[in-house]
Amino acid sequence: MTQPVNPSTVNILPANRLRLYRDFKALGTNDFYGVVRFYEQFEDGIRALDFEEYLECTLAYTNALYETGLHGKHVVMCDHLLEVIIMQNIETWGGEDIYERVLFRKAASLFHLQEYPKAEHVLRELVKINPADPLPRRFLEKCLLHQKPAWLMKTRAACVALSLLAACVIALELFIVKPFFAAWLLPMQVAHNALLGAGIGVFVVGESFHAWRCRKTASSYSKRWRNGLYIPGD
Repeated sequence: MTQPVNPSTVNILPANRLRLYRDFKALGTNDFYGVVRFYEQFEDGIRALDFEEYLECTLAYTNALYETGLHGKHVVMCDHLLEVIIMQNIETWGGEDIYERVLFRKAASLFHLQEYPKAEHVLRELVKINPADPLPRRFLEKCLLHQKPAWLMKTRAACVALSLLAACVIALELFIVKPFFAAWLLPMQVAHNALLGAGIGVFVVGESFHAWRCRKTASSYSKRWRNGLYIPGD
């Protein structure tokens, strides 16, 4: 492959713009690191390409950022692409809704960055746009699941406290009750089993209720938009 031209000359020579685009297209479809390096090295030249060529290169670069785990940069590029798509009124690209595709990938990057409230906001927009699509709804449920409410943290704390108390009872049973107070051995065993069971029960019930609540929230939100029953602020 020939060496791409200096970006500073691309604005002047159409032949060089064609050469730059051809060299970009020559990169392997799965050479994500190569795409990132090329785009960032020759960004000024790529910006000088015809709009469709520029958009194609920028979409490939944005996808490469996601695939290489550069999620912070990916979110920034998604915002830029969304602005371009809206301003140019682009509905489809490559046979798919490009706006939804970019928006979904943005939500995925925010999720990887553990910015769950922002990811939730984007996913709610996607559900609003296409409530019949189950993928954003399932992703919204997953995003909600990773946001731990205060009450859930309290149930986890209670589980830890009960487990520690059970451990204390077991230690007491082994070192004091068993050698010196054998008559109390059975009650102590019942007590530590009860404490362990209570701790596990609190944990399981809390996690299960949280998962059910997230599933119900995502499903209800999608259903309200699908049926046209959504109330703003709900």
